[in-house]
Amino acid sequence: MRTPLQTRSESSADRMLAATLALLDEGGPTAVTVAAVARAAGTSNGSLYHRFGDRHGLLLAAQSRVLGTIEAETAQAFAVADTEPDDERAVALLATAAVDLFVRHRGGMRAFLVEVDSPDLEAASTAFTHRLAATVTQWLRGRFGCPTPDAEAAWRLLFALGTSRALFDDEAVSPVPLAPEALAGSLAKAVLAVVRPGSAGGPLRPGPTPA
Repeated sequence: MRTPLQTRSESSADRMLAATLALLDEGGPTAVTVAAVARAAGTSNGSLYHRFGDRHGLLLAAQSRVLGTIEAETAQAFAVADTEPDDERAVALLATAAVDLFVRHRGGMRAFLVEVDSPDLEAASTAFTHRLAATVTQWLRGRFGCPTPDAEAAWRLLFALGTSRALFDDEAVSPVPLAPEALAGSLAKAVLAVVRPGSAGGPLRPGPTPA
């Protein structure tokens, strides 16, 4: 049975982690200082040091939370896709979930997948990315019977899109705006073109070797 002190401590830690993620969304890693997090969470610097050790410990805990959330949401998206018998609709569901995830977790993805600034954070980021790659590629191979290179290429399309969404606002990428719904629809088509047998007229033949 939890004591009131344990409950208050967990609530304080949750507020500090939520404040950290909000600051990452607003200003990136440089916005996350002990003082800024404590102020936003309505707690003290001492409480933060007591709970997380230092700023690095806080970032590790925040990384664990946001990547764990992304992983759980990804698993849920695949569980929903598994109930859809139509391949095109199943991939469309996954593409929509991916684009939505890229938007909602942009700050955390930028800080903990793209702009990692320590070996500990980088190691956790790489392990997470590899788990996500395995989830995506295994599903694609099982659903479409596609060869490993095709599944891996499709995963890299998703990863590249997630990275670019984390780094750049849409208006920095192109002068023509693209709504999330349209992006998800085209992403689904691109993935299907890579993994579905017979898409785009079959495999491409290599071009001539330059002289």
